Amino acid sequence: MVSAADFAIPAFHPVLGDVMAHGHTHYWLHGGRGSTKSSFISICIVLLIVAFPFSNAVVIRRFGNTLRDSVYQQCLWAISALGLDEYFRAKISPMEIVYLPTGQRIVFRGADDPLKLKGVKFTKGYCAVVWFEELDQFEGIDAIRSILNSLRRGGDAFWIFYSYNPPRTMWSWVNVECLERKCRTDTLVKRTSYLDVVDEHPEWLGEPFIDEAEYLRDVNETAWRWEYLGEITGTGGAVFDNVHEESLSDSRIRHIERARNGVDWGWFPDPWRFVRCGWEPGARRLLIFEEHSANKMMPAETGQIVVDALTFPDSEGEDAYYHDQLVWCDDTPDSKVQMNVWRRELNIRVHAARKARMRKISYEWLAGLREIVIDPVRCPLTFSEFTLKEYERDRDGNWMDFIPDGNDHSIDAVRYAMMDDVLRG
Repeated sequence: MVSAADFAIPAFHPVLGDVMAHGHTHYWLHGGRGSTKSSFISICIVLLIVAFPFSNAVVIRRFGNTLRDSVYQQCLWAISALGLDEYFRAKISPMEIVYLPTGQRIVFRGADDPLKLKGVKFTKGYCAVVWFEELDQFEGIDAIRSILNSLRRGGDAFWIFYSYNPPRTMWSWVNVECLERKCRTDTLVKRTSYLDVVDEHPEWLGEPFIDEAEYLRDVNETAWRWEYLGEITGTGGAVFDNVHEESLSDSRIRHIERARNGVDWGWFPDPWRFVRCGWEPGARRLLIFEEHSANKMMPAETGQIVVDALTFPDSEGEDAYYHDQLVWCDDTPDSKVQMNVWRRELNIRVHAARKARMRKISYEWLAGLREIVIDPVRCPLTFSEFTLKEYERDRDGNWMDFIPDGNDHSIDAVRYAMMDDVLRG
């Protein structure tokens, strides 16, 4: 008896169970070469067609002329591997695979022909499954949303698969979107590499593939990490090479001895931002565990957010109370008015950070720490800003010793929170 799990690496087994239980709507699968993500998705699509009579699938690549030798053949492989050849009929014109017992279809289209894509209709069921292969080749997330708006009609249950090898630079739209997807409850994000395959099924890749990967590992580890592990190695211009993604528990946060709080004032379109940190000077480690953001809020309203954030119990099961911690703020012309409201109406101990001519120095101080640990679930905006920040380039593409402004509200709030430590350091 054939088991679908036999054709998926162990790293994908829990994902397979989640797909068949419809645990999520979006499945964001990325990784390096030979990570078997495309093979896994093709198995999932065939199983969904067989298991759910209402489901049809549309498989999409950026360019239609790349379909036949890639995703089309991949789905035919999945059908054969599962021993279901007699139940499916494949056609080239139009390019589709039909499930004979019910007439359900797997349709293949290129995003470069929007009329054909919008014209996809099904006589039985609806388009419940969509697969975007080589996602990074698409123009951007707006193009993906536009396609989904055309396809996701007529039903309640949907499975959307995205597969790609991450571009090298963090600024690529697909890498930025992946950061946001990690925080969404309707999305499962999974990264795999050829190392996950080698552990259990090296024969799936073959000895020449593995030898080539290990050779690149020896001669150029950075290129190996990007090409074969699917890591975002960057272009060499990242300001903060010391950022680490980590889930911070309530217990660890409660045991922080040196809390730091910072505010970057804003109204609209620039947001008001409040960030809480934990400073471990012995390890030169900064933990960033809480953020709040707002637009068009009066000082009394933002001050209440700060009061609520500083009201918590010292131990699990104890009563929460307000912690009279110092809050360092951006020293702007109107900050005195806002800080006076906080002091007078809410008793917040707030001070303006001594930031004069300290922008470059404070950036370099943060970049020189051993670790900046950020919880991307608790602080998605902060994690995005720190990981995306790059130095400026000149007209020839060379890096300059200049950090451009923009998309740095959380970074500024952290700088203000740590300014006294920067000055002492």
